[in-house]
Formats: sequence, C-alpha cells, structure tokens
Amino acid sequence: MAEEAGEKLLWAKAVAGDREAFNRLVDPLTEELLEAARRELDYFTAVGDIPEDATTPHDIVAEVLLRAWRNRRRRIPEMRLKAWLLAILYRVVDEIAARERRRERIAEAAADFHPDVPPLEDPEGFWEWFQPEDTPVGEPLMPEEPRDPETLVSALERRPRVLATTARRALLLYRRHGLRVEEVGAILRKPGTETRRLIEDAARRVREELKAGRG
Repeated sequence: MAEEAGEKLLWAKAVAGDREAFNRLVDPLTEELLEAARRELDYFTAVGDIPEDATTPHDIVAEVLLRAWRNRRRRIPEMRLKAWLLAILYRVVDEIAARERRRERIAEAAADFHPDVPPLEDPEGFWEWFQPEDTPVGEPLMPEEPRDPETLVSALERRPRVLATTARRALLLYRRHGLRVEEVGAILRKPGTETRRLIEDAARRVREELKAGRG
C-alpha cells in the first residue's frame, strides 16, 4: 500500500513536469520494454513486414518513453504504468510496420509520388482507452496449467506464424508481462469475454504445437 502511494506521488510529480520523477518510475521497466520491443521486431521481421535494418529495440523504447512523457497527462489512473507503456510500444511497432508496407508498395509500383495514406487510426482516439465492462476480476482463464513464460516465448519465437498478431500479443501480455485481463482488453480494444477467449485459444494452440514437438 505504501509502495502504491509512493508511485502515485511520483506520477503526480511527473504529470506536473518533474522529469526525474518520471524516470524513477519508468527506469525499472526499461529492460522489460526492450525485451518486448525485440520480440515484436523479431516477429514482424520473420513475417516480412519490417526489414531487419529498419530500427532497433532501443530506438523503439526511446520513442515509447518520449511519447509517454509528452502524453503523461492522458494516462488514465486505472491503467498501470507497465500496461500503458506496452500499449504505446505496440502502437509504435504497428506504425513502423505500416510505414514499411507503404514504402514497399510504393517501391513496387515505381511511383514518383507519395499517395495520401490514412493513418493507422485517429491519433487522438488512441488515448481514449477501451474499457471493457464485462471482465470479472480474478476469474481463472486457462483450463489447463499454462506453460511457464519462458517456454511460451521460446515456442513463439521458433514458430512466429503459429498465432496471429492480436492473439500472440494477448497471450504474451497475460502470461509474459503478467497483465490483468481487463488491461489486456484495454490495450487490444476488445471486450472481456473476447479477450478471455482469445487468450484461451492462443494458449491451447501453443500447447498443441508443443505436444506435437513443433515448439
């Protein structure tokens, strides 16, 4: 309780413009953010959406923290800092992938102009967090004992196409990053029942791959 109160006090200072307070909150999360950025880059490189030399995990995390600082007043209190930063990280990676896909299409068409391409989504709307109302707190999700996070991550790294992007992120957010179901739903903008089903189905698929010896 005292630790939570301390975090709230630091965040209040950060919102008021105290960069040192902001850094004290985000520094302990940097390694986890770098790990997440590396995983996302590995995945999008494997499926061909981002070239290997397009960016680095450190560049992605630097952009995440810059956006978090600029938009710190828009973070809702119910969203834990780690969940909020991971949501921004996914946003950054998705924008890079979209940019590279557009670049590839333009190159293939040998066009001498850049067409107007709509943004990934309304940049203002991104900060209006989806808040599912039907997510029971503490409800168990997995019908079987889930694999440990390291085994799960290893399986997904070996076969990145096993899960679609959203299902993969849902499972990693829940199992690897330890987020609550309602936080996963808020990040992925899905209601609670759909989020639970997404995690269950993704976990089942990974278990099947592991049992078949393909993980």
